[in-house]
Amino acid sequence: MFNKYNLPALIWVLVILFLTLAPGDAFPVTPKFLDLFQPDKIVHLIMFSTLVVLLINAFDKQSKYPSFKKHYILIALLISIFLGGITEVLQGIMDIGRTASIYDFIANAIGSFLGYYIYTILRKRGVKYFS
Repeated sequence: MFNKYNLPALIWVLVILFLTLAPGDAFPVTPKFLDLFQPDKIVHLIMFSTLVVLLINAFDKQSKYPSFKKHYILIALLISIFLGGITEVLQGIMDIGRTASIYDFIANAIGSFLGYYIYTILRKRGVKYFS
């Protein structure tokens, strides 16, 4: 089932894991005036929406398991939401200067559904990579 279309999604998962499991001291401190807007939630949305777009595209293009194609969107969403939960749990368990946050997990899940929406738009517009 692994094909060339899965490689971007796999690389993106590794990027997410690297960013979410890096020590908290490795990132710059957010200026106080931006705390109100919580820009890290936007980063979560972008990371997980990108992951879902890549996963759905990869699963859509696979041809070895035809029965898999019936539920590939649901599977991509579940994988992304599960990964979002696991990264938050690991941030809470590991002593890396980070904490788990339910709001980050919610941002991950919303980003996953946003990725599905973005994928449908790209596909309808006939973007070559997604059609």
